[in-house]
Amino acid sequence: MKKLLLAILASISLFAADHNLYNSSLFLVGGYAINSSETNLDNDPSWGFRYNYNRATVEGNIDIDAIQFAFDYSGDTIFQNPTVGIVDGETSVFRIGANALWYIENDSDFTPFVLLGVGFQGFGENEAEDTNNAIFGTVGAGAEYQLRGDFSVVAEGKALFAGDDSTYFTTNVGFKYSFGQNY
Repeated sequence: MKKLLLAILASISLFAADHNLYNSSLFLVGGYAINSSETNLDNDPSWGFRYNYNRATVEGNIDIDAIQFAFDYSGDTIFQNPTVGIVDGETSVFRIGANALWYIENDSDFTPFVLLGVGFQGFGENEAEDTNNAIFGTVGAGAEYQLRGDFSVVAEGKALFAGDDSTYFTTNVGFKYSFGQNY
């Protein structure tokens, strides 16, 4: 089993891009939020923005490669709130967060990454706030494929854990534009 895991990690390390080229990146993503039953929210499509501040990385170190600020929005999400008698209410869900990213560096255009973070969740309707905790922790993974030096396609999946045992899973696919090239 250890040999298989090492072989997988070694082959992944053959497929990544150089993130030291640019200081910053902007993302536009579309996705889908899968909400656990404890949240009293239906699953819903979403869209969002990301901003990455890329840090200089040294191969072999476990330093944080990027700090990411994320914003996600789901509109017209159906929710239930039995405490105030709402059966099929509608609300918008706003999620903002900060994540630390670690890239699996290598010399190809395909780059896997993992992320850890924290965030805040807010609602467009006050009645929805009673059913969901507003602060969450994030664990996730994803990959990006560089189409050219400054433009990439990105996919990610994140699990969000709130303090009241509510869980959310979000998936996103989008485009990333990098700028502020280091010379």
